[in-house]
Amino acid sequence: KDTALKAFNAAGCTGYGRVDFIYKENTPYILEINTLPGMTETSLLPQAAAEAGINFEQLVEEILYTSGESHD
Repeated sequence: KDTALKAFNAAGCTGYGRVDFIYKENTPYILEINTLPGMTETSLLPQAAAEAGINFEQLVEEILYTSGESHD
């Protein structure tokens, strides 16, 4: 999680997204920062949210809420 957040922020991304990476010999390698990931109930972002205890409705509400915030 920390590696994904650092990469997302370092790339200047805001809002929501998905950072794909792999571990090779305990070293993380970023594959892609996806600023518009799939949002169907079976897409990877909602699946990851579910693993964190966030259901699909809560995820969508959080995205909508934070999209209205000012970003400098």
